[in-house]
Amino acid sequence: MKTSTDVVVIGGGVIGLALARELDLRGCDVVVVERGRTGDESSSAAAGLLSAQSDAESASPFFDLARESRDLYPEWAADVEEETGVGVGWRRTGVLRLGSPESLERFAWQLEAGLPVEPLEVPEIGRRSGGRAAPDFRHGIFFPDDAVVDNRRLVRALRICLDRRGVEVAERGIETTAGTVHSSAVVDSAGAWANFDETLPFEIPVEPVRGQIVELTDEAPFPTVLASDDVYLVPRPNGRILVGATVERVGFRKEVTAGAVAGLLTAALVLAPSLENARVSDAWAGLRPGTPDGLPIVGESAVPGLYLAAGHFRNGILLAPSTAVFLADVLLGGTGGAPPLFSPERFVESARAR
Repeated sequence: MKTSTDVVVIGGGVIGLALARELDLRGCDVVVVERGRTGDESSSAAAGLLSAQSDAESASPFFDLARESRDLYPEWAADVEEETGVGVGWRRTGVLRLGSPESLERFAWQLEAGLPVEPLEVPEIGRRSGGRAAPDFRHGIFFPDDAVVDNRRLVRALRICLDRRGVEVAERGIETTAGTVHSSAVVDSAGAWANFDETLPFEIPVEPVRGQIVELTDEAPFPTVLASDDVYLVPRPNGRILVGATVERVGFRKEVTAGAVAGLLTAALVLAPSLENARVSDAWAGLRPGTPDGLPIVGESAVPGLYLAAGHFRNGILLAPSTAVFLADVLLGGTGGAPPLFSPERFVESARAR
């Protein structure tokens, strides 16, 4: 392993891998250190939803960041595919969210702002959903620009990018050390484990939030993402449909539970009764990195030279391109960077206020 480098990235999930690739593209020498295997944690457990609009209940800097990152995806994914030969499954499927008029009213601001959204009623709901939506749902909103990506193929492709570029990636067991690596900057992108360093003069307020997903296999076409307030259904090739996802604060317990699977399947059948005969082909759990305010932590910390790219919660896949660009700008002395709303300093100020 190298003894010195420009930047050490701690964490080999989608955020760390995307950042390392971006830094290498800009001529920066970088080393990635991962506690297990790259991409094995929440990046592979996600559903690959790029739902910048269909989850946005109000205008905010976070919405702007999410939408910008989603819109980077077509070119970014194409570049990764061209570089590696690995298809990452980016598709602009759109998201069809169904519910009562009252529950959908919280998205009306997007229509008023002139954003691409389409209010739908019967029979248009049936056409958009390929006949898969339950007829009981008579009101919906279609977000045509939201998309999906195969997150497992994406993290595999990003790792291949780094290997082909000669970026050193150290995958180590938890009790193994590989010596000291000197660098001018360290980026903590360790996901749910971001608060790993007990010697820091402050805590990094990231906690694990378990999410469980069930995979169904069904032969009938499923043309778009279907979502309600209780569940989302994400179509993948070959008839696979991901049913997700729970939000559970249970610590570092990455188990699949009977209650969660039952709840997800019940909600899925309410949304799309035609899935009744679909085969349950898999189920898994992942640990998302949550923060007290639900927003990511991106930028330089109170310790000079220590940067954070953590706490992306349910949006790590979505925000990978923009986080990589923004933090690379900061690390290399540019004028860019994530909005102050995402700065690590906000938690330091909160602690001082108390």
